[in-house]
Formats: sequence, structure tokens, C-alpha cells
Amino acid sequence: MGAEDIRKDLDEFQASVKRLGSGVNRASVLWKDAKFQELSGAVRRIANMSRDVIVSGEECCRSIDRFESIAQEKY
Repeated sequence: MGAEDIRKDLDEFQASVKRLGSGVNRASVLWKDAKFQELSGAVRRIANMSRDVIVSGEECCRSIDRFESIAQEKY
């Protein structure tokens, strides 16, 4: 799996998390009970954790790019 594949997966993951957050925000108009507040809090925690995943994925991609660049050097 190359860096481009990982970047594509990261983009899909990020879009999924955004869709989840948007869906919960739209539902907030209809639901105002304690269970919804619990769900909303859980989605916020998922969004925060997803940032860590995305940052780690981006670092991984940069490392792969550096490795491939070094591997292409002629000695």
C-alpha cells in the first residue's frame, strides 16, 4: 500500500466522520433529550479521535514519501 492509497483512505475516512457529525447536527433540531445529548457527546469524541487518526496517517504518508525518495537515490 502506497502513500496515495493511504491518502485516499484518509480522505474517505474524514468524509465519513464529517457525514456522521452532520447527520447528528441535523437530528439535533428534532431531538433534545438526554439520550441525544449522550449520542452527540459520543460523536464529538469520535471526531476528536479521528483527528489523531488523520494526523498519524498524514505522518505515515510523509514517511513513505521520504522512504521512496531515498530509495530512488543513486549511490
